[in-house]
Amino acid sequence: MLIDAHCHINCLSQDKISDLVLLDNHIFIDSSINYSSSLDSLKLSHQHKSIYSALGFHPFEAEGFSQKTLNDYQALIDSQRKIVAIGEVGLDEKAKISLIEQEKVFISFIKLAKKNNLPLLIHNRLSSLRTLEILDSFFSSYEAIVFHCFSYSQDFLNKIVQKKGYTSFSLNILRKKPALLEALKACPLDNLLLETDSPYMKIGGCDSTPRDIDKVYSFCSEIKSLDQSSLEEKVQA
Repeated sequence: MLIDAHCHINCLSQDKISDLVLLDNHIFIDSSINYSSSLDSLKLSHQHKSIYSALGFHPFEAEGFSQKTLNDYQALIDSQRKIVAIGEVGLDEKAKISLIEQEKVFISFIKLAKKNNLPLLIHNRLSSLRTLEILDSFFSSYEAIVFHCFSYSQDFLNKIVQKKGYTSFSLNILRKKPALLEALKACPLDNLLLETDSPYMKIGGCDSTPRDIDKVYSFCSEIKSLDQSSLEEKVQA
């Protein structure tokens, strides 16, 4: 079983979606970035047995956040069964809105996840330590937290693993940056997830699709010196 722990099927064309759901032995966690894409994701998960939804609100969307946003998301959670996580949510120093305002939104979605006993998929770009500080104020353990598209050092990975959190490695491992490969080698299988982050993560400058999850598994099995079938058995979502 190949599990893509984080992708964005809801923004793909219908042709690509139709092609994707024909695949056997695949599960896709479709992550949304705002309320509109959350609705699209839920429609897809209702239509296709291989697709599950994670309801997200990307930091780039934070300017449009209000109490109504939370109410709308809670209504979706109350009405759907194939929601498996809240995310992606987090911090991004490239967003137009200030980090202080982003933190308010992030904390609101942390509380939403805790209220509904749902895991969190974390978007974390350039604000690593602050992200951990915020999470530490709500969680003594990271057992229900996934750091999506992991792209940091082994030291940062160790901080996550020590609290029993998950790191999800994406197509970016194919770029073979030494620090990232060292982190992947060091990541215990019990804390490892794999994803494409498709179509936002590109391969050699070209668009990707969730079909490319096989490339992630293949490369990871090589780095881990583990046959792919054994890796598939170990990687969870």
